[in-house]
Amino acid sequence: MLARVTIIGRPNVGKSSIFNSLSGHRIAIISDIENTTRDIIEYHIDDPENDISYMMADSGGIVSADNETLLSDVRGRANDAILASDLILFVVEYDRMTEFDEYIVKLLRRSKKPVLVVANKADNPKRALEAYQHMSLGLGDVVPVSAVQTRGFGELRVKVAEMLKELGFGYVPNELHEGLLRLAIIGRPNVGKSSLVNAIAGETRSIVFDMPGTTRDAIDTVIKFKEEDIVLIDTAGIRRAGKIGSANIEQWSVMRAEKSVERSDVVAVVIDAFEGVAHQDEHIVGEAMKEKKGIILVINKWDKVMNKPGVNKDTILERYMHYLSKKFDFLSYAPVVFTTAIENKRIDLVLEHAIAIRIERNKRVKTGVFNKFLEQITYDHAPTGNRKSHKPRIYYGSQVDVNPPKFMISVNNADHFHFSYVRYIENKIREIFGFEGTPIELELRSRKSMFKPKEQGGSREDHFGEEIVELEKQLADKKIDTFGKKKPRKKR
Repeated sequence: MLARVTIIGRPNVGKSSIFNSLSGHRIAIISDIENTTRDIIEYHIDDPENDISYMMADSGGIVSADNETLLSDVRGRANDAILASDLILFVVEYDRMTEFDEYIVKLLRRSKKPVLVVANKADNPKRALEAYQHMSLGLGDVVPVSAVQTRGFGELRVKVAEMLKELGFGYVPNELHEGLLRLAIIGRPNVGKSSLVNAIAGETRSIVFDMPGTTRDAIDTVIKFKEEDIVLIDTAGIRRAGKIGSANIEQWSVMRAEKSVERSDVVAVVIDAFEGVAHQDEHIVGEAMKEKKGIILVINKWDKVMNKPGVNKDTILERYMHYLSKKFDFLSYAPVVFTTAIENKRIDLVLEHAIAIRIERNKRVKTGVFNKFLEQITYDHAPTGNRKSHKPRIYYGSQVDVNPPKFMISVNNADHFHFSYVRYIENKIREIFGFEGTPIELELRSRKSMFKPKEQGGSREDHFGEEIVELEKQLADKKIDTFGKKKPRKKR
C-alpha cells in the first residue's frame, strides 16, 4: 500500500515550491499571488536512498474566509486531503505564526494525524535555529528548509521516510509506465474541462467553478476503464495570447497546457455547445494537429442547446454536425461526442474513442497490401499533375512509422503532383484502412537520377561511388576526358 503525504499551509507560504523541490519537477505553479494552487496536485515519489515510496499531494491554501465560494471550496478540498492523508507536512514561516496558521493548527489537532512541521524561508543557520521555536506547537518535529535555496531537503526526506516507516509503510516502485494511454483534456477556459475530468474519474479531482481560468495546473489522474489504465491530463484553459498578457500566471498555465498536449497520445478538445465554435477553438485544434495527436471533438453542455426555446430536437443534431463540418472541414476524421459533463451523459464514449484511436495510431499496413492499394487507386484515378508536370508517376510505397501513421510513396518527381491528388491518396487510405481520429503523415519522395550529382538532387555518387565522381570533376577542371586525352578547344 502506498502512503499519502499532503502539504498543508496558509496561502503563499511556499507549499508549491516545497512540492517542486521534493518531486524534482516544476509541477506546481509558483507565484506571489495568493491561492495560485487551487487543485490537489499529486506526484508519486520513489526514494530508494531512504527505502520509501509515497504519493505526495500539494493542496490549495487553507483560508478561513467563507464569503468567497471559490476560496471556501479550496478550504473544503484541503480539509478532505487532511483526512485522507497518512502524514501531513505543515508549512509555516520560520519566524512567525499568523491567525491563519493558528486556524490550521486547530484543524490538525482535531484530525489526530501525524504532522511534521516544515519551517520555510530558513535561508541561513541563524534562521534555522529560530525555526525550532515552532516545537512549542506540540504538533511534532520541526525541519527548517529554504525552498529558494533548496536547503534542508535532504533532512526533510530522511524525516519523512522515518515517520512513514514507523507507520508501517515501505518502498513501492511506481507502477506507471510509458505504455499507458495518455488523454489530455484541452480547450478554452470555462467550457467544462474540469467537469468532464471529474465525471470520468468519478470523484472531484478539480475544482469546478463558473469563472474562466479556475484550473491553473495540469493534473494527472489515473483511472481504469474496461481493464485498461488511462492517464487523464486536465489542463488549464488555453486563451488567446492577447488576453493573457506576459509573465503572469495564465501565461505559465498556457505553456503547461501546451506541454500536456506534447506528452499526450490523444487530446479531447472540449467545445461549449451553446456558445459554438470560437476562433480560439480552431486554433487549439490546429495546435493539436501540428503535434500530430489523436483528436476527439467533445461538444459539452449539450443540455443547454437541447433546452433552448424553439430548438427542433429532431433535427438539431444533424444541423450541428453540418455546422461542425464547415468549421472543421480539415478534421473530418475526428470523432464527435456530445456530452453533458455535469449530468454524466455520454462520458464513456470519450474514453471508448480514445482507446480506439490509440489502436488506430499503432496500426501497421503490410507493404504488399499497400502497394496493391496504390495500383488500384491510380488505376481508378491517374495521378494529377500541376503546371510543371507532364506525367507524374507513382512507383511504390510503404508505411514507415506508427503513432502517428506515416506513409512514404516513391514517385518520379514530388513537385509534379497536384496537392489535390495527395489529399485524394490520404482520403483513400482512410476509406480502406481506417485510421479514425489520428492525423496521417504522407510523404512523396522523388526518385533520384543516377545522371545528376547530389547537389542537384541526384544519386550519381550512390551509383558510381564518390571517388569516381570526384575524379571526373577533377579531370573536367583540367580539361582532360576520362581516357586521358586533352579535350579539343572549341572553334570560335
